[in-house]
Parts: sequence; C-alpha cells; structure tokens
Amino acid sequence: MMNKDVDDLQSQLVRRNKEIEIIEKVASQINKNLDLDKIAKTMLVSMDKYFDFKHSMILLFDQTESFLKVIATHGYEDEGIGAKVEVGIGVIGVVAKKKKLMRMANIGSQRRYMQTIKKQVELTDKVEPKKEIHLPGLPNAESQVAIPMLIEDQLIGVFAVESDQVNIFDKSDEMIIRILANQTAIALQNANLYKLEQKRLEELDKAHAELAELNANLEQKVLGRTQELVELSTKLAKYFSPQVYESIFSGKLDVKIQTQRKSLTVFFCDLQGFTQLTERLEPEILTELLTEYLTEMSKIAIKWGGTIDKFIGDAILVFFGDPETKGKKEDAVACVCMALEMLDRLEELREVWLEKGFTKSLKARMGIHSGVCTVGNFGSEDRLDYTVIGNGVNLASRLETSAEPNKILMSEDTYLLVKDDVKCLKSKEISVKGLSYPVQSYEVSGFSSNSSLYSAKLMKSIPGLSLQFDPDEIEDNERAMKLISDVLSRLV
Repeated sequence: MMNKDVDDLQSQLVRRNKEIEIIEKVASQINKNLDLDKIAKTMLVSMDKYFDFKHSMILLFDQTESFLKVIATHGYEDEGIGAKVEVGIGVIGVVAKKKKLMRMANIGSQRRYMQTIKKQVELTDKVEPKKEIHLPGLPNAESQVAIPMLIEDQLIGVFAVESDQVNIFDKSDEMIIRILANQTAIALQNANLYKLEQKRLEELDKAHAELAELNANLEQKVLGRTQELVELSTKLAKYFSPQVYESIFSGKLDVKIQTQRKSLTVFFCDLQGFTQLTERLEPEILTELLTEYLTEMSKIAIKWGGTIDKFIGDAILVFFGDPETKGKKEDAVACVCMALEMLDRLEELREVWLEKGFTKSLKARMGIHSGVCTVGNFGSEDRLDYTVIGNGVNLASRLETSAEPNKILMSEDTYLLVKDDVKCLKSKEISVKGLSYPVQSYEVSGFSSNSSLYSAKLMKSIPGLSLQFDPDEIEDNERAMKLISDVLSRLV
C-alpha cells in the first residue's frame, strides 16, 4: 500500500515537473511576441497541444465601452472573431465583472432547464426574445472554465475553456489555466501597449508630415510675402534718403510729427541755365539728362553720409548731422568733400553729354552753411515730410545763389570748422532775409596740402581710365614714373 502511495506521489511529481516545463515553454512563446492576435492564437494552440484543451477562446476587455471582444478561438467551426459580450451577462460576463474564476461541471442540464424556463416566460408574458450574443461554443457543452486575465487588479480580458464531457476539468486544470492566463494577460498587455505606442507614433508621423507640409506651404507663403515686402520696401526706399529709410525701419525714428533743434551742415546745389535748357529740349531727353545727373549726385551724397532732403527740379538739398552724425567738424568736412567730388563728376558728365550732342555746358553753383536748424517730421497725420527748416537753410540757399558757376561758397561758420582741411578764399559779404547783419562768405579752392584728405582729392575716373594717386604710399618713385610714362605713351 505504501509503495502504491509513493508511486502515485512520484507520478504526480513527474506530471507537475512536466506541466511546469510546458508552462515555461508556452510562456516563452507568447512573451516574445508583440502581436495581439498571434499571442492569443499561440496560447490556444499550445493549450490544445500540451494539455488537450480542444475548445477555447480569449476575449479582450474594452475599457472605453465596457464590453469583452473575442480576439481568438480554437476548435470551433464558427470562429466568432469580433463577437461582443457585455460585462455581467452570461458566465464570461460575470467572470469579467467579479474578476473571479468560474468552473461549471454539468452545464448541459442547467442549460436545458434555463431554456425551458425561458420559453415558459416568453409564452406567458409574450416577451420579445432578447437578441442573442453569437459566441462560438459547443452545442452540447457539459464543462466550462472561465478565468479573468488580470494584472494586479486590472482586467485585461477573459480566458474560457469548455468540453462536451461532464466534469472534465479538475483543480489541476484550473491551476494550469490560471498560470497561463496570467502569463497571457502580461503578454497581451505588453502587446496592447506596443500597439498603442505604434498607433501614437503613426499619428505623430502623420502629424509631423502634415506639419511639414503646412510649414512648407507656410514657408512658401512667407517667402512670397517677404518678397512682396522686399519689393515694396525697395520701392518705398526710393522716396527716402537711405539714412532716413534705415532709421525708420530700425525703429530709431518714429513716424509721427516731431522735430528737434540740431547742429547741421546744409548744402544747396543748382545748375546754372537749366531752366532755359528745359524750354529747348524734348521732355524725354530732358528726363534722361536730369535722371543721370541726379543719380550721380545722389551716389556721391550717400557715399559721404549726407541725408538727401529733396530734389526741386535740378536743385538738390542735402544736410549732414541727422539722423546720424559723426560730429560737427566731421559732418562739415564730409559735406565739402561731397561738393568737390560732385564738381569733378559734373565735369565728367559734361564730356559724356557733349558726345551725345548736348552742346550746352551745364555748371553748378553750391552753397554750404553750418548751424542750428529745426529738423524732423513736418506735415499732417496723413502725410509727413522729413525735412529741415530755419534761417540756416535760408542762408545755405542764399550762398548757393551768390556762388559763381562751378564754385562752392560757404559761410564763416562752416569755414571755421573745415579750415584745417580745406583751402578757402575770403569772398564777399552777402545779405540774407531774416538776418540783420551781412554774412561773410568763403570760396572753396581745394584741400590743404597738409590735410589727410589731400591724397583722396587726387582720384580720377573716366571710361577706360581710373587714376588714384597717393604720394605718401608710393615706395618706388622711379617705378611709378615709368608706369605713368608707359600709360602716356599708349595715349599718343
């Protein structure tokens, strides 16, 4: 008798070891997969292969809608994938609700009894039959085990096994089913999380693609709009002096009515005889000539840092010291440098115009004064002019009209600022409206030889020839003379 008991225990031990080995093998197979359907199907096939559970199914719990959904079945003619079970309805629904295992040993007689009661109720109360949930199942099932798949207390789904034999499942089967159900729950949870993460990544990729497309379209629109603004600003810039334009767009200058008293150097220039010339020239030719003249003079004014106030026909008004200043003296010297370069350039233009048939020799008169003026935005809320006004402006204009052709006349205030760099001859006294005293004027004759600007004066450029002569920078005089002689010999 004792030997028989020992044999039974030994047999049970062998069986348990075999079961543990199989459970580990099945767990390994399902845990290395991240596909929900494959995990569920692998589990059911393994249960049949190793433990002879011929008919089984796995249902997943949908938390959002609170129902169970069949994701895998094994051993049924009708797979029933996608069939739904409400929580609390039927054995599987009750297991999901209570989160406890249920084992049914003789469900055939119970089913027949419930069907009889149901028919009697329907006949007596004439109640409409409820819509059946079409789950796969054995028509003559006698035994069933349904177990909740849990992670801690969270319901993942339900695992159900059934058989057409009475009381076929014992405690040992329950243990195996429970262990594998728990392993399956973990694998399904991991797979579900992976699926959700993949879906999230797909949505992110889609969102990124849509955002990239939106950004590309937006960038294209921005580039187009930027190009429009650049073109517009380029057009608007032509109506402003560069210094004023840059000050407005940089925010240094407010676009509102405001003025200030400031030390400036004001420059006036006018072409002698231009009014008479307009009466003889065709409008197109006159426009071409005037445009070329004003363009060249503007380049020089901008080069020396002058603010171009306005053009009045052939007359030019430029001032130095606002919106940016390098200092009173520096502004005055820059203005004289500009005026001298303008005279040189006008001489070159006269030669060009002569070749085009303009026999009239146009000469410029220029006036310069340094003093306190009122500068800023004048006008109305709808139309502003950035300009300069005051007696200083009137004096510069009066000096210009008093100058000889191709001469620069400056006030004593300007002379005192530039006398170290500019050679001047004392000229006549002039009367200015608004001033009770005559103003001493000085005529510019060139740069002082001891001025750093002297070498800059010795720069010439005509079509086909450019000359820059700075004696302080020449190291080999003989070589320089030979180079100049070579150039001269080619001109003969």
